[in-house]
Amino acid sequence: MPSDTVSAADALTLLPLPKFNALSQDQVRGIACIWDGVPLSTATAVDLGERRVKQFGQHTSWFPRACRPCALKQAMAALVDHGQSCEQCIDDHNLCTTGLGLVRAVREARR
Repeated sequence: MPSDTVSAADALTLLPLPKFNALSQDQVRGIACIWDGVPLSTATAVDLGERRVKQFGQHTSWFPRACRPCALKQAMAALVDHGQSCEQCIDDHNLCTTGLGLVRAVREARR
């Protein structure tokens, strides 16, 4: 197993997100899922980690959140996409840090 595996906290940061400018204010604030707009609570939200976005010439931290069904769906899709195009994952998925991180993202979304 690679020594530089992705931590649980960083696993969900591997997921691609919708365009920041296409999101509603509630989605940007983290009170609605970034993918389907479903209202979130602390019990239902999955934290997708800190992201940086450039607005008005400045970089700003952003902390997107999603509902569990969407986070799981996106993590599974990212894992499949990565696994099909990564030669290391095709040969031995245990040696690919990104692949292992995406597996961890799936697990985190299922919690």
